[in-house]
Amino acid sequence: MRYSEVDDYRSATLLNLIIVKDYEELLPPIIKGKIVAIVGAGPSLSKVKEIDAEVVISADGATNYLVEIGITPDIVVTDLDGISTYPPSIYVVHAHGDNYSLLWKVKHMRKVIGTCQVRPFGKLHLYGGFTDGDRAYVIARKFGANSIKFFGWDLESDLTGKYSKPYLLSDTLNTKQKSIKLRVASTILSVF
Repeated sequence: MRYSEVDDYRSATLLNLIIVKDYEELLPPIIKGKIVAIVGAGPSLSKVKEIDAEVVISADGATNYLVEIGITPDIVVTDLDGISTYPPSIYVVHAHGDNYSLLWKVKHMRKVIGTCQVRPFGKLHLYGGFTDGDRAYVIARKFGANSIKFFGWDLESDLTGKYSKPYLLSDTLNTKQKSIKLRVASTILSVF
């Protein structure tokens, strides 16, 4: 998996220009000392009907399902490739070389915190994490969650959940790249 640093900076530059205000100061009072649920878009997501937590953080496409069942996440962590509905949440939007053409989606979001995977500048932050899900976990830890619960997380599964991408009609077999990303996410969770 090779990524272009030039493309990463290009996307980061555009995101920094799009964001009017940095809303990072909203995260500590929402997360600190709370029981936080992080909702992923794995195959088990469709079994989730309620979430017992003080704060709900959704990872990208999981947001679509949560809205379907009447749950508005407090925070959405997204690189924009899975989300197709925009509840009134706080958004942590990640810029990388592969999502330049998706950054238009930010116009649907009121409160945005920008992240990148290059040296941060302007209104952008670098929290860590590789996938939307493990990035959500790193953010919850960074801002002092008391405990973290996981819903729709299937890091060992051979399937990509249908809510992972808007064009998926059912759970599908993981691509090689998806399997690698899930292994990296698992490693990040074990380190933090």
